[in-house]
Amino acid sequence: MEKTFIDFEMSSTDSHIKFNTIGELENNKIRFVDKELNKHYIVCHKNTIEYYKLGSMDMKFVFDKFNVSVGTYRVDNNTFKFDILTSKLENTSNGLFIEYKLFQDNEIVNESKLNIKYSVTEEEFECKA
Repeated sequence: MEKTFIDFEMSSTDSHIKFNTIGELENNKIRFVDKELNKHYIVCHKNTIEYYKLGSMDMKFVFDKFNVSVGTYRVDNNTFKFDILTSKLENTSNGLFIEYKLFQDNEIVNESKLNIKYSVTEEEFECKA
């Protein structure tokens, strides 16, 4: 398990979140905690990336380069399901950049960009399968 510095930024139609933290990298997984103590997990596969956020609300989004995927968002005992259209998925040795749109009943409900930069403290790591 390697410690890494994480620069997290997510902007959407209705919000913008940015923070820095220390996380862990292991077996194509990135784990970190934000300042509100929400736990974030990112799992990288060959053509998809899974993003989990657990805490005040629970979220699971799957980003797929080639297919519409599914996401769930749970808050206050309500679960919302989305279709996710990923328009950009860049996975490099020092970060991830994802642009996507969320749809419900074929109507767009949000557009977002997720940018996560990381630098490993000891050796380089590339989030890929």
